[in-house]
Amino acid sequence: MAKQQIVRAAAASGLTLFILPALAQEESGISMTLGVEQRFETGDNLGLETPEEGNTTLSTTTLTFGLNTATSNQSLGVNAGIKLRAGELPSNSDIDTGIVEPQLSFNYMLQSPNAVLNVDGSYRESDISFTPAIGDLTDANGQRILPPDFDDLEGSGIRRNYDLGASLETGRNAPLGFVFDASIRGISYDQQSANLEDNFRYAAGVRANFRFTEVTTGFASYNFDHFEEDDALNTERDTNAVEIGVSQQLSQRASFEAAIGYTEIDEELNGISSTSSGATGRLSFNYLMPDGSINTSYSTSRDQDGARHTVNVGRTFTLPTGQFAIEIGATQDESGDPDLVGSLNYTRDMPTGVISVGLNRNVSTSSEDEERVTTTADLGYDHEINSISSIGFDLSFGLSEATGGVNNDDTRRTDVSASYNRRVTEDWSMSTGVEYRIRDEDLAGKSDSTSIFLTLNRDFNLLR
Repeated sequence: MAKQQIVRAAAASGLTLFILPALAQEESGISMTLGVEQRFETGDNLGLETPEEGNTTLSTTTLTFGLNTATSNQSLGVNAGIKLRAGELPSNSDIDTGIVEPQLSFNYMLQSPNAVLNVDGSYRESDISFTPAIGDLTDANGQRILPPDFDDLEGSGIRRNYDLGASLETGRNAPLGFVFDASIRGISYDQQSANLEDNFRYAAGVRANFRFTEVTTGFASYNFDHFEEDDALNTERDTNAVEIGVSQQLSQRASFEAAIGYTEIDEELNGISSTSSGATGRLSFNYLMPDGSINTSYSTSRDQDGARHTVNVGRTFTLPTGQFAIEIGATQDESGDPDLVGSLNYTRDMPTGVISVGLNRNVSTSSEDEERVTTTADLGYDHEINSISSIGFDLSFGLSEATGGVNNDDTRRTDVSASYNRRVTEDWSMSTGVEYRIRDEDLAGKSDSTSIFLTLNRDFNLLR
């Protein structure tokens, strides 16, 4: 609780310090929006429980608020939301009702010709038993990404996810420049029924950029990372990493970057300390082509389980009717067999709609600070009926599995939905459809849910 209070206080202080000077700019452009969404939903086993629960009917009202302001040298964005959930639940349901799932996020940027400051943070509460759709699990760039606790996210209780970070870059146009960054983030649980354990991480780093010429830049960096988890072993882990390297623009089209480093990891389990260390390195090459680009890379990274070697080659295409990108590679740690990694993304614009295909498979870090191979796939099609209505079909899949070919604790999730979307008035829009979801765990078993929904939403411009 003390860590959560620190994060909340830091976020509130950041908003107080930065929102006032941003709004004080006389020539700033300010927008304020209020979003209202009303969703009615009925279906069986909405919480994807095992054993399965009965039918549930829910009414969920979501209120969101957004503030954005920008001047020539700074910008501020604040977003907040809350839900009011009510309905008829089966006697064994763990879904929370009432005022639920508050969330807050903000970002602030201040720049000058030679420096830039970025501060951002977020806080979100969610109901563990009301699992979000795979299609809603995206990062800041809109890429599909599984949450770090995807494997264990089951049962009931409240999940709190928070992060706060800042970076300062100086000497952007000087021969010598620096980048300083620091962050804290974590996940905590309250009243959970499953074996969910709080974890907390803070990190800091500094990087020096040496601009030898217009096409050659050297760099040296140091990064520190601290991780702790409230598990049976009272896990604590400190990682110190240094790296030096160079980036070179070979021509107008070709560039490469190379770096070597050293990482040391100090781990404490139940008061027993151990240390592991070793060399790291990476090499990448990129070449711009008339219709896209080609790239290839090799890297050696290191964690508490040893070294990991990864190689990738990719190609992007800019097509008359869309975009296509493909990357394929392999990764291997010291104890397992090679794992296939890569991605494929394709978007095609058609006369009456859009079709999109996405596939991504890589090695990520779980909330327990352990490596997992995660795979996401999605297929979407939107067909325009007329100027005010359309139909959509979506298929999403997520898989988290142990590295090195171990497959005794894999977790899979599949979501399928079909919807009819219509602009009811100039301000109101509607969506209705059906969803089918499956969660399959090697250790916990399989559960599924079928539901139908109706959603109405509108955004109000408060300054218009």
